[in-house]
Amino acid sequence: MKKSQVQNSIDFVRFTVELEGGTPFTKEQEKQIEEVLEKISDASTVIDEYIASKGLDTNYQAVYDELDTYPDSKCLVNYFNIREKKQLIDVELFFVCARMAELLAEPLDMNFSFSYLQTIHERLFGDIYPSAGMIRRVAVSKSRDFCLPQYLDEQIADIFKRLSEQHYLQDIDDREDFINELAFYMGELEALHPFRDGNGRAIRFFFVCLVKRAGYFFNWDEADPDRMLEASIASIDGDYQPLIDVFEEIIKVEEE
Repeated sequence: MKKSQVQNSIDFVRFTVELEGGTPFTKEQEKQIEEVLEKISDASTVIDEYIASKGLDTNYQAVYDELDTYPDSKCLVNYFNIREKKQLIDVELFFVCARMAELLAEPLDMNFSFSYLQTIHERLFGDIYPSAGMIRRVAVSKSRDFCLPQYLDEQIADIFKRLSEQHYLQDIDDREDFINELAFYMGELEALHPFRDGNGRAIRFFFVCLVKRAGYFFNWDEADPDRMLEASIASIDGDYQPLIDVFEEIIKVEEE
């Protein structure tokens, strides 16, 4: 991986942490992520060291619905029995960013199907949630109501059929047209919200890979997390222009 790509990936990690409201990574934690990107270390080792350093409870027993939250908490059932939201956000973010680095260093060789998105979600969140990669079967909302679970399979099939028919946007030569289509599909997937949690990160990572395959990249150093969040929410309501405006600023042509 080129030095510029490593830096862009680190910027992506910082952007992700800020957008999710997590505690900023220490210099040592960023160094660990960078070492995964450069293949000096591996994500599993970095995650194991984090678990040991934080003294996390590893005595997990499946005594609750693994696709739901704990009865006495807003925390999704997790392998470390964490029931305090702030702690879960920080642990989850570190694990996810380590796995992001791993997948950026060694991209998956798959078409941009829903199976690809599921695999991304499972890889990003599989260290902490037994429900990683599973399609949700309950109604959820977060400032907006998302697709009802009984319609998810049908809607997923329709969106990815259309994306496939457009050759995953790889044949669109005009940058403006590419960005318009990208905003549309990102908004559609955000509105689906196919997983119980972690949808935004999995979907963003999915499109980071799709954009790269098309010869572009996101310049995360110029990205504003607040604007991205507001634009993503607007796209769920069918207003794609804010997301288009953001993409116009941060999507660049990949250098050879």
